[in-house]
Amino acid sequence: MKNPRAAKVRKFLVGLLLLPLLVAAVLTLVDLTRFFWHDHAWGQYWFWALGAGFAVWTVVYFALPRPMWLYVLGHELTHALAVYLHAGEVYRFHVGKRGGHVVTDKSSWIISLSPYFVPLYTAFLLALWLVAAFYWPPLVHYLTFLYVGIGITWGFHLTFTVSMIGVGQQDLKGEGVFFSLVVIILLNLLLIDAGLTGVLAGWHGYPQIGAALWHHTLAAYVWTGTTLWHGAAWTWTEGIHLIRSLRKS
Repeated sequence: MKNPRAAKVRKFLVGLLLLPLLVAAVLTLVDLTRFFWHDHAWGQYWFWALGAGFAVWTVVYFALPRPMWLYVLGHELTHALAVYLHAGEVYRFHVGKRGGHVVTDKSSWIISLSPYFVPLYTAFLLALWLVAAFYWPPLVHYLTFLYVGIGITWGFHLTFTVSMIGVGQQDLKGEGVFFSLVVIILLNLLLIDAGLTGVLAGWHGYPQIGAALWHHTLAAYVWTGTTLWHGAAWTWTEGIHLIRSLRKS
């Protein structure tokens, strides 16, 4: 029988081990931001389209009644899809304005946390656009509307994710809050890195940004290991001095 407390301790340690990778993802985003400004991307139509979509959603979120049912639907759908990806079964699927739940025969941190790092409506929008563009090629001339939609749906994902984390979701408590927050922030950052790379440089930009992420990751883990080693060596040395001084006294 599994020990929930021991599992949370292990996940806490995993969360600690992931922190340097989280730093690397942040530094990679900084690299993309520098490229963004150097390339004068703020003058591109997609930048204003994304910004307009995000601004529209921000106004809706703060000024109008929030579509909680729509968020709960996407949240539980993401849980269900993650279950199916684990070759599991969904026995009950409930959605309401006050919340929802999925009853299944599978459980994992991916199933529990997937709604917090998978922008489901953005994924649906992209899939629908790709299918429509395949059957109607002239749709590529209307990419502005796609970017506006991405801005709205990504804003939807971001605002509701932050607000739901703030109220203390059971999904996070079940996996361990520290581990959950590290994973959620890390995977959202990696998705942002991937999305910006695709927009700024296209497919050929991924090897370059992947190399940058690898470089930052190695540097972060080396720095962490070196710092811990020096800290341990200093603690050992000071401890020995303290013990010797106590014996002399």
